[in-house]
Amino acid sequence: MTEKELFKMVKQREGQNLEFKSNFNDACIETLVAFSNATGGMILIGVEDNGEITGVDVGKESIARWLNEIKIKTEYKILPDVEILDIKSKKIVILKVNEYPSKPISYKGRYYKRINESNHTMTTDEIVNEYLKVRNRSWDMFPAEGYSLEHIDLEKVVKLIQKINKKREINIEEDPLVFLKKYGLIQDITITNAALLLFAKGDLDMTEIQIGLFERDTVIKKSVTIKEDLFREVDMVMDFIMAHITKEYIFTGAPERDERWQYPLSAVREFIINAIIHRDYRRGIHSQFKVFRDKIELWNIGKLPDELKIKDLFSGKEKSVPRNIKIAEIFKEAYLIEKYGGGIKRATEEMGMYSLPAPWISETAGGLNVVLFGEEEPLPGSDRYLTMQERNEAGKNGNLSSIIRSRKGSYRKR
Repeated sequence: MTEKELFKMVKQREGQNLEFKSNFNDACIETLVAFSNATGGMILIGVEDNGEITGVDVGKESIARWLNEIKIKTEYKILPDVEILDIKSKKIVILKVNEYPSKPISYKGRYYKRINESNHTMTTDEIVNEYLKVRNRSWDMFPAEGYSLEHIDLEKVVKLIQKINKKREINIEEDPLVFLKKYGLIQDITITNAALLLFAKGDLDMTEIQIGLFERDTVIKKSVTIKEDLFREVDMVMDFIMAHITKEYIFTGAPERDERWQYPLSAVREFIINAIIHRDYRRGIHSQFKVFRDKIELWNIGKLPDELKIKDLFSGKEKSVPRNIKIAEIFKEAYLIEKYGGGIKRATEEMGMYSLPAPWISETAGGLNVVLFGEEEPLPGSDRYLTMQERNEAGKNGNLSSIIRSRKGSYRKR
């Protein structure tokens, strides 16, 4: 690094990949671990928090001692790149690490991850998810404890194979057990969590969905509990929604009349499948779906991974990280999803073609909440006084609250 590059860097604020330290200490090691568990970064030692260059004393054995201390106190062992710069008779030591390939890394038995300008203590779930993600594995690939092949309905597997064969050029000829083994859904006689969720006999508490017809937020007209396998749940949720949304008939002069549902059904189905595929089934918290006269709300437990933002969903970002890799793979084989990462963008475009506002997606209560609006003009009440253009912009950029505040007191009514 040149002197010019260093001065340019110290003018920046500390952030996702940069931190200043006046001296080497345990806080430096913690930050190196946090960088390694995120996207990498560097520490400038000999620079104050405000960017003032004060320098640091570096003895003959200092660097070797620092590196040994980092090695001893981290697991896996990390070894940063080291560079020493002389700036106006002051020494600046630069410690740099890249994102570590075998995450997560710990410091004195604790795990940290860099988020913006701070080191974040990782939760148990974050540690497990990071471990599995790096190894291209997910919870649904592991054995379903307490369950065996007796809990799998092989007839459901047969029906899935038949459904897949209707669209494949080369048919699947294997019997159900070979099919399950081929796709890694069973190992010897042990079934995986994915196999259980996809083909279980009878009810499963871990797949529970509460779906209701609401007159208002606090007035429920009808409620249904679903505890089926995931394929069946998609159909049952769609049946419930179709029974309680409006449909009009359009006469065009053709022999058959056209039907127009309140929402584009393929878009609704896309959001339902996303909710079911990406739910965190380890948490034991049921999904909550609500149907109103003018909107549909879908909430399920499990936030987006750190590297994926809500705005990325609308852009069709390809770097999708399925929470349940094996379940997503089987849904794709069944032609229920086309590819990872583009479904929300396509569904949003379909809503637009229906002259409906863009869906509103937010993270709340440890999960993801999706609101589909079923009217061209927002109804009076809460945040739905927005124009369609504002709603679409808010949905794509995630700035609904600021728009509401700016328009407060001057909303357009019908």
